[in-house]
Amino acid sequence: MQDDELKLWELYKKTGRSELLEKIVEKYLNLVHYHANRLYVFTSNVLERDDLYSAGIIGLMEAIERFDYTRGFEFQTYASNRVRGAIIDEIRRVDWVPRSIRHKSKSIDAAINAFFTHNGELPTDEEIAEEMEISLDDYYNITDKLGPLFLASLDNQLNSDNDGEHIHLSETIEDTSAKNIEEERIVELIKKRIIEAISSLPEKEKLVISLYYYEELNLKEIAAVLNVTESRVSQIHSSAITKLRVALKNII
Repeated sequence: MQDDELKLWELYKKTGRSELLEKIVEKYLNLVHYHANRLYVFTSNVLERDDLYSAGIIGLMEAIERFDYTRGFEFQTYASNRVRGAIIDEIRRVDWVPRSIRHKSKSIDAAINAFFTHNGELPTDEEIAEEMEISLDDYYNITDKLGPLFLASLDNQLNSDNDGEHIHLSETIEDTSAKNIEEERIVELIKKRIIEAISSLPEKEKLVISLYYYEELNLKEIAAVLNVTESRVSQIHSSAITKLRVALKNII
């Protein structure tokens, strides 16, 4: 942390002056916009971006109040985790998945798994719809509502302590050399399986996954690249994640 920022934190924590708080919020507001835009794809269109911004602001304010500048940590990393966690919590709180959709999701998973096992590649949307004897629109209507389930599986977090802190699974693993070597082996295996699964996706889905997760473009930016609507990008993303979840279910 640079000297000028350290002085800002020291003065704010001692005085609590509102103008100092405004400076800190203004400096890190970009984190709220970044995570809100990134996580919007998981909302099933139930929440507006403004709802995610509001949740992110609350997370940022909590991060500011809880941050201990004397420990020498970077606030941006600390705040980023809290902002993301606050937005995810809001999505899970509001955007719940009906039991009927969860049941249909299992049917989709079964259809994908059967096709993947038999053909060694992931099916197209049309092939899944045909296997389930439903229309393509009905298939998209189901996958569009699965955002919170995707988020839960991708986020892979544990709520552990009494303070409500989000603790990643990796933080619970004992730090020994032997286990680190084993972890590295498992991580490499996971990477290999993920790459293989993504490679088996249809081209457009593969491109959306690459642009979203590797290039870190948001829905609007990907829509411009593909010359389609944001809702269509969301459909492609949801379908791709549905297939990847099945392909990677027994990853280890």
